[in-house]
Amino acid sequence: MKHPILEASGLCLAYESPEGTQTQIGPLDFTLHEGESLGLIGESGAGKSTVGYEILGLLRYKGGRRVGGHLDFRGISHEDAAFIPQDPLSALDPLFSIGSQMRELGASGAKIEEVLRKVRLPLEKMSLKSYPHELSGGMRQRLVIAMALLRSPKLLIADEPTSSLDPLLQYQMMELFRELHREGMTFIFVTHQLALAASFCERLIVMHRGKVAEQGTPDQIFRSPRHPVTQQLVQSVPVMKV
Repeated sequence: MKHPILEASGLCLAYESPEGTQTQIGPLDFTLHEGESLGLIGESGAGKSTVGYEILGLLRYKGGRRVGGHLDFRGISHEDAAFIPQDPLSALDPLFSIGSQMRELGASGAKIEEVLRKVRLPLEKMSLKSYPHELSGGMRQRLVIAMALLRSPKLLIADEPTSSLDPLLQYQMMELFRELHREGMTFIFVTHQLALAASFCERLIVMHRGKVAEQGTPDQIFRSPRHPVTQQLVQSVPVMKV
């Protein structure tokens, strides 16, 4: 087993509305190891993305805060994590070309070409003078991944990165993630799709109403789900009949 790079212990996070009501997430306990792919699964509002924002150091900018527990980094920091959002347009400026946005990250031309090839966007197929709206949805998602890789991150946090893609593009995106994972990238994969997470992640954490319902390997989760919400997730996975 590779060494832990991130450990949450009794981690409690909260959002406070203008009316004064508070939504609390936690306590959460989990460990992320170097080179691992950890899946955070749950329905909308379960707190999955909130955990990612805290790891990225962005929770306070989202109107939340830590109210208890610890999040310990070991050999990495907030700056070593990069984010892949659900909607790539939220990370791209429509007023600037692709090339200008990538160069703004301080990358050389050689580095830009390298990461674009890695995500299957070679310059023979795409001009750096293009604007985000001129690209297809799949190309925009690959571009966001390329921009994340420009930072040479040690951890990628992917938040529902395939939810807006058709099945073929979803498959291609997951193949890209698997390739990056085989090369040693550590992932936190946030999704509401249990089957998708199970096909990619070594360990799964099922969240429900801000808490950890249960966690384990995909095999453990599918063979003996203990929490009712996990049982429902397992039962909802389509079974192909032939």
